[in-house]
Amino acid sequence: MKRKVLNVSYRKDSNTFADWMKYEIEILNEDGSTTLIPAYGKDLQDALSRVVHDDKVIKLESKVIKKVPENGWVVAWFLGFALTLTTIYYFGEGKYVGFYLIGSIFLYALATISVTNWFTLRNKDK
Repeated sequence: MKRKVLNVSYRKDSNTFADWMKYEIEILNEDGSTTLIPAYGKDLQDALSRVVHDDKVIKLESKVIKKVPENGWVVAWFLGFALTLTTIYYFGEGKYVGFYLIGSIFLYALATISVTNWFTLRNKDK
């Protein structure tokens, strides 16, 4: 059995952000217990999607992210960058190597920022 939403009640408008609302979501867990979660969003669908996103982040962090030490992520980042530089060295044309290098640094930074942004919890108290 999957988790199910039993009841959703509107609590109040946000004092900090205009057009944001706070909901109380009662969820039936797989073991039969219920959990009351405060959810924030522009509407009910946004608030529920934030709760689902946070559950996915927490589940993925516990399965994969927390098992790899921080040094492992740094080493993986530099290995990927070294692979890119090796590819540029062997297959890149001479006068465009600088553009490939700057482009690869930009893409790696963009990928790192994107992944970090996805792993932030959306349903936090504002």
